[in-house]
Amino acid sequence: MMKKSESPDRADYRFSEDPWGQAALVSTLTLVPARKYPTWLKNVMVWGPTVGVVAVLATPGAPTAVLRKLSALQGQNPEEVQFPEINPVARAAVAVGAGTAMYASWRLSFWSDGAAENLVRKLHVPAPRVAMALAAGAAAWWQVTSENKRRHTRPSA
Repeated sequence: MMKKSESPDRADYRFSEDPWGQAALVSTLTLVPARKYPTWLKNVMVWGPTVGVVAVLATPGAPTAVLRKLSALQGQNPEEVQFPEINPVARAAVAVGAGTAMYASWRLSFWSDGAAENLVRKLHVPAPRVAMALAAGAAAWWQVTSENKRRHTRPSA
């Protein structure tokens, strides 16, 4: 039973802080194997974030602006935090490295989805995708609940 303060109708509702909503979404998405995604969707899922990360990191001043916004979100005064300016060669190297890491992580996630399903099948678990969905939903619920507790018990500066 939800308390009135936990109601999803409240004006300050954030899906990212809703453990049941996150668990339901993750469970639902886990039911569909990644191998069944259309090729165009897999390409968008891989290349969209990869290009985005490279573009932000390669653009002069953009990483500093992002870091300033993150500093403000963490309660720091962004004007007091010193961010060094990166030379173009180093910026390009960081952008390519981050893009490579982003691309590799997406490819690894598609591979690991199939590997996890194969492992669950080898263990003779009935309805492997349903079992994976329940486990993923439980993990999402636990992560969001833990993060909410951590965030709300953090001493204010």
